[in-house]
Amino acid sequence: MKFALRRSSRLSVAFLVFNIDGMGGTSRSAITQANALARRGNVDVRLVSVTRSADRPHYDIDPAVGVEHLVDARAPDPRAKRPSRLVPKRWDGQFSELTDDGMAALSTLDVDLVVTVTPALMAAAVQLLPATTTVVHQEHRSSADRVGGMEPLLAFAPRVAAVALLTRSAADWLRSELGAAAPEIVVMPNPLPVAAQPRSDLTSRTIVSAGRIVPEKQFIHLLRAFEQVADDLPGWRLRILGDGLLRPELIAHAAKVGLADRVELPGAVGDMAPEWARASICALSSRTEGFPLVAQEAMSAGVPVVTYDCPSGPRELVEHGVSGLLVGAGAKAGLASALHTVAADGDLLARLGAGALDASRRYDADSIAAQWEALFRAISMGDRGGSAGVSTPVSPMDVPPFTREGVPVPVPAITPAQARTEALRLAVDAAERGGPGWFVIPTHDRPAPTVVVPAAHRSTVLAALAEVPDHFSLLDPGDRGWPVRRLPARDLVAVLHNAAPNRIAIEPWPRSEGRRSHLGEDAGVDLEFWDRLPDGTLVAPRPNRWTQAVPPAAATTEVEVAGVRVPTLGLMVGPTPFDVAFPIDVVYTWVDGDDPDWNEQRSARQGDDARREAAGAARFRSRDELRYSLRSLHLFAPWVRRVFLVTAGQRPSWLADDDRVTLVDHRDILPTEALPTFNSQAIETALHRIPGLAEHFVYFNDDVFLARPTRPELFFSPGGNAAAFVGEASIGLPGTADKPFLHAAANNRLLLEDAFGVEITQVMAHSPHPQRVSVLTEIAERFPDAIARTARAPFRSPTDVSMLSNLAQHYGLLTGRAFEGTAQHAFVDLSNARVERQLKQLRARDHDFFCVGDHHDFARDAEAVDAMLAAFLEDYFPVPAPWER
Repeated sequence: MKFALRRSSRLSVAFLVFNIDGMGGTSRSAITQANALARRGNVDVRLVSVTRSADRPHYDIDPAVGVEHLVDARAPDPRAKRPSRLVPKRWDGQFSELTDDGMAALSTLDVDLVVTVTPALMAAAVQLLPATTTVVHQEHRSSADRVGGMEPLLAFAPRVAAVALLTRSAADWLRSELGAAAPEIVVMPNPLPVAAQPRSDLTSRTIVSAGRIVPEKQFIHLLRAFEQVADDLPGWRLRILGDGLLRPELIAHAAKVGLADRVELPGAVGDMAPEWARASICALSSRTEGFPLVAQEAMSAGVPVVTYDCPSGPRELVEHGVSGLLVGAGAKAGLASALHTVAADGDLLARLGAGALDASRRYDADSIAAQWEALFRAISMGDRGGSAGVSTPVSPMDVPPFTREGVPVPVPAITPAQARTEALRLAVDAAERGGPGWFVIPTHDRPAPTVVVPAAHRSTVLAALAEVPDHFSLLDPGDRGWPVRRLPARDLVAVLHNAAPNRIAIEPWPRSEGRRSHLGEDAGVDLEFWDRLPDGTLVAPRPNRWTQAVPPAAATTEVEVAGVRVPTLGLMVGPTPFDVAFPIDVVYTWVDGDDPDWNEQRSARQGDDARREAAGAARFRSRDELRYSLRSLHLFAPWVRRVFLVTAGQRPSWLADDDRVTLVDHRDILPTEALPTFNSQAIETALHRIPGLAEHFVYFNDDVFLARPTRPELFFSPGGNAAAFVGEASIGLPGTADKPFLHAAANNRLLLEDAFGVEITQVMAHSPHPQRVSVLTEIAERFPDAIARTARAPFRSPTDVSMLSNLAQHYGLLTGRAFEGTAQHAFVDLSNARVERQLKQLRARDHDFFCVGDHHDFARDAEAVDAMLAAFLEDYFPVPAPWER
């Protein structure tokens, strides 16, 4: 087709819609906006519909609005069954070869500006319109939750003059996604219909909802919420208007629960205005809502709205306690409670209805049209303000260090466990200000405790959280489609002033002065808001292990969580099958390689034939790794009971007396004839004999470090089995071993092949090694000759076995006392030319542990490497342990 040339010199605007003839919120909004602009008479307006599906549009169009269709879809056309080349099906399945042919006419469209209303239409317009035509896109959905349209939205939005979104939160999301490529971004809500709406007197005792009966609308939530309160609300009915595949299911469910006479599903209606005039409450249970016209129209009839606080429009449309009630997204109990609250209180119903009517005046069509005209004029005159005024939600993975007046807020010199204690005290203080009924779910196998707060206290608790000190942040975890946001406490509380989040977290800032903080993201506390049903039962907004509901008479008990005495439910006190509840110790082997007496003994015993790999000085060089490895325990493994430091009668100069650290001399665990020894594999054979050692312990070399907070479940199963962290390297074919640790692994293979008839293939990772004393005792008894031979080898020998760093793990796997563990670990070779880059990569703090390996020959200057490592370790583990002098 050919478009008619415009005859006016005024600014001309066309709304590009896929189908203006049918029912639908997007088409209706475009028609309403075009009608309002035409009535004002300041711009020429037309509606361009890609398809024509009926003889006349479903919604009335002002005669002053021009209407044009690109293709006629009323008659069958084989092209309609062939896929579109212009708009991929994954973007929008409505397009076809037929619509491609029709949209080719856009190249002759003679207007100043085109407003597109779906991402697919925006993509087509950008590619087909004349270069002189300006494109403005209006996004109607909750964009962060969009699936099919996400790709064209993000790809083509930078090529348009402006994007208008329905809500501020949606605008924030798009700005954060596009960054510097973002066009001008504005917030432009949908207008109400131009015609005046009849007013409800709120006497019908009818709860009304409307929309396509599809999964996204979650009408089953609404039906079940009504089911929970129906007995307490005699005479009230639920009326769900609309068609869709799930309508028969809703009808069947209503009949099943005995509500067939009180739940109405009449199908779609042509005019909603009379329906709202007969309604008392509007209810929305959607998973997402851009800016729900259903709620807007209800409010214009003076009907209050009860709605999920879902992304992203409801919280910007409904003011909680003024024009309706907001409920945590997906919280069915909260929806039931809110419906009961409004329906059972006539005064509240009237007050909220009046508030809804007053709020609806903000969406007067003429007012919205004036905003459009201002935007059109600014764009046509080149006066574009950009999107600098739109705030950007911050991902916790990329958050910059928090500053106050340009100065970074310092990270306290405390451990993650101490930070969690402080965070829990802050959360408990906020919960106490809210009122009674709160309790705490202890940590168990998950690190963060959860403070449960009745949802009725949410606003008071959030206000109290605004006082959280600056070295903590508040995290909105982005549940149910909301973007993740981390902000200073008072700032996030301000953002959530009219919101109903299901949970909030108090956490230290994950970055300090541009680097990852040692406190990381595992030192916080969750606050979870539980809704209360009319009978007083608290109901959880998401699953947990213990209960979804707490009756009002449930007794609480006190327990210590993270060093704070708090109330909890008795069921939550004891361990679960997922908790490691037994004591765990740590054992280190260490020698002071700078001790002259010890070095003299080593030289005297090694003779002339010892290989460098087995007895060279590099094996015993100290860069103070032990001090920082022990710091890593103090920071990241507060669950460790005791530490045993096995030495050759030596003591680190910085080690103070502390009940948590015990020195063990080689003479206490090895036979006299094996001493002195300089063979770590020999020492390994005797570690299980340490007096007082727990059945479960973790063996550390002094060059192995925990890299972030850990839980004992990383190392042991609740039943006591030990994790085996299998490395990537293979032992190799028989006879090919060229390093002492591979010789030992090959010998382990021979022992296990003879005992079990299996071939072991892998070395273990350079990691902490979880162990069981009983398993090691059994190995020593089953392979006495190999163990005794290794114990008496003063230096690493080709006949050694590696009892704790390979043999025990495979023996445990074969006898059911070990499992293949999963952890993120790294190995840094100090002799490698890329050592600086490897250390820098570790600063991401995304590993569970790492090992710093030494060598005799260096690609970089050895002293420079020493200085580099010292600076890295002090920066990575900045908090001294209590056993340091």
